[in-house]
Amino acid sequence: MFRNICLIGLPYSGKSVIGHKLYKHLNKGFIDTDDVIRQMYNCSLPTLIKNVGHKNFLDIESKVIKSLNFQNVVLSTGGSVIYNEESMEHLQKNLNCEMYHLFLSRKEFLLRTRDLKRRGVIINQEQSVLDLYNERMPLYDKYSDKTLSACRDINLDIFK
Repeated sequence: MFRNICLIGLPYSGKSVIGHKLYKHLNKGFIDTDDVIRQMYNCSLPTLIKNVGHKNFLDIESKVIKSLNFQNVVLSTGGSVIYNEESMEHLQKNLNCEMYHLFLSRKEFLLRTRDLKRRGVIINQEQSVLDLYNERMPLYDKYSDKTLSACRDINLDIFK
């Protein structure tokens, strides 16, 4: 049975970069949910988050995810997709996605992380970068079928 490929993981884990390489390598379509949201609202994610707030942004992200219907696609999601159980169920069950968690170690995440607000990352003001890491990691683990280290180059042939 055919499965779509869905990439989940922290900001800076390379979901979009690896997604672009992967869809070309496998000759599939490609969807980046952050790009879909930017196009729908004609603005950057940081601007949208600033204008609508965290909760409303997560609702927008969830609506976009649940509106998707595709086959033979590599999907790169926003890092906050794991906050909505219905979205994750839609990806896993309705779209038959195989979920790949692009894992970053705590050390590597801290090394790669820049200004998260300028990047458009959902993070509460009182949260540290390490708090965000610790909050999200169990959710990525919960929803992933496979975990791949994003700390080094990923062999794209493992997706065949």
